[in-house]
Amino acid sequence: MCSISSDADSSNGNLRIAFVVRVYFRLLSAFIALALLAVSGFGVFYVWEKMIVPERQMEIEIAKIRKRAKKKIDHGAKTYEESVALLSTGALRGGVEKLHELMKFYDDSEFYAEAKRVVGEINVDRLLSKSVTPGKGEYIVQNGDTLVRIAQRTRSTVGYVIHVNGRMGTGLQKGDQLIVSPLEFSILISLSEKTLTLSMGAGKFFKEYHLEGYRLPQNSSSEFDTEIKSLIVGSGATLIPVATSRYIAADKELRCVRRGVPLRSISVSVEKNKYTTGFFLNRGDLEELALLIRRGTKVHVRK
Repeated sequence: MCSISSDADSSNGNLRIAFVVRVYFRLLSAFIALALLAVSGFGVFYVWEKMIVPERQMEIEIAKIRKRAKKKIDHGAKTYEESVALLSTGALRGGVEKLHELMKFYDDSEFYAEAKRVVGEINVDRLLSKSVTPGKGEYIVQNGDTLVRIAQRTRSTVGYVIHVNGRMGTGLQKGDQLIVSPLEFSILISLSEKTLTLSMGAGKFFKEYHLEGYRLPQNSSSEFDTEIKSLIVGSGATLIPVATSRYIAADKELRCVRRGVPLRSISVSVEKNKYTTGFFLNRGDLEELALLIRRGTKVHVRK
């Protein structure tokens, strides 16, 4: 009996030891699992904070930088500054050449429009001045000459001869000296930009004018070529003598060979009358064009 009891006690002890060992190993396994989980969590946190977050922030910053408007380098600015410096010292020719250079190579410059304006004003001032400049000549009045005949002979306009020489009336005398200049221009009208560009000879820019508006005849193409046919002074119903104050002050209209597309000054009546067609400019610009544009001048209309 004692032997059996001793064996039972020994077996129970072994069972308790085995149970404790199993519990210990389970606790150890749980602890190791928790430790590994903690290490993994720390690793994930470290990777997130030290690698993923900075990378995402960098991507966000890069996206912001890309969205920012890049500061555009104006390559025409230096050329414009050089032209201003030359013009301020009286070097007119050099200054204008610099402006032409800007217009030719840097049409995206913020100074492009100003360069065109300055060149246009200088060109008109030189052409309409009473001094003999390159491109102008002198004409000696002959017997039987009239302003109309002189303008035709010199490929000019009556208005130009009157303006430059200050001639009023018809008192021309044989031997009188007049300043004349051949007016060899072409006209390009851009409907989309609402501009009328006057070019010399081989297409060299002379001056740009703003179109106040335009209205083409019904069923007319938006692109066509034509030429100036005549200058209408006043209403056209009565003849106004040239070189008179009435001639100078009268409204003018440049009519083309193609019907319905004259160059005319803008007015309230023109704006209100939906049947009035043509290209509309302010009165001052049209008066200037009437001095410079002669019969036969080519007109190109583009979208």
